[in-house]
Amino acid sequence: MKLFKMDYWRSAILHAPFEQIIRQNGLDDIEMTFLPSCGNDGFLADPFGLWRDGKLYVFAEYYDYHQSKGVIDVLIYDETFTLLEHRTVLKEDWHLSYPYVFQHEGVTYMLPEGYKSDRLTLYKARSFPYEWEKVSSFVFPIGAIDATPLYHAGRWWLFWTPPEPKTCRQSTLHIALAEELTGPWCDLGRFLIDKSGARPGGTPFVEGGDVFLPVQDCSVTYGGGLRFLHLSGFEKGRPVLCGGEAVPLHTPTLKDYPDGMHTLSAAGKVTLVDFKKIRHGLRPAFFKLKKELLKK
Repeated sequence: MKLFKMDYWRSAILHAPFEQIIRQNGLDDIEMTFLPSCGNDGFLADPFGLWRDGKLYVFAEYYDYHQSKGVIDVLIYDETFTLLEHRTVLKEDWHLSYPYVFQHEGVTYMLPEGYKSDRLTLYKARSFPYEWEKVSSFVFPIGAIDATPLYHAGRWWLFWTPPEPKTCRQSTLHIALAEELTGPWCDLGRFLIDKSGARPGGTPFVEGGDVFLPVQDCSVTYGGGLRFLHLSGFEKGRPVLCGGEAVPLHTPTLKDYPDGMHTLSAAGKVTLVDFKKIRHGLRPAFFKLKKELLKK
């Protein structure tokens, strides 16, 4: 029964650049360093990161089962991947996840998912990495899920999944375009429906004029795996999907986290990822019942 099972995620640093993982189409023989466990009451997922002054800053969703809500944490590592600091840097009245962090024209931005606020909010670092402020000029009225920005071919692309209807959350990809990061954004509409590879799942990789977008395979279970969509050029104002459906990413079977992965992001010489374990028992039922009570 669904009541007695619950997803638990564990994030890790892969000691290989994003390009290597794409070229070998898998994680075999890649060393990894796991982010710290949060015990039985929460997890770290959706890791994104960047290097600054010899330190790796990993931003991730911290989900607290007791609160049934996510906040954004930062974990700071030195060059030997020793954890130096871990703290919460962004919280709102609504659930936050997928903290897509990127730099543009000398400014560090974060575009987290917060669809329960009914909008997509862009933040910029006021004092990196601890203080963030909303960019009021950014306007994207829909509460897009897992919105993934990319500056490519002289314009901004935004890959995203609609929050409604609920059935679209794991199966639908939209693409929007803009001349400036803050918009105005032109939604090209529904680009793809495919539960096995449409919802964004990490940083796009650009090679030549082609874009390779990590997407989630939710065909069996939410976040059951990752694939790559290959997009190339434009035809009648829309990008072209090459090779049909997305190509699966081969992953090793991890004894403790065998049930999936749903984020893969580039961070210089390393890559960040999260792995899934489905937990069964009375504890998942307790947290799910508590979540329902908090809604009332």
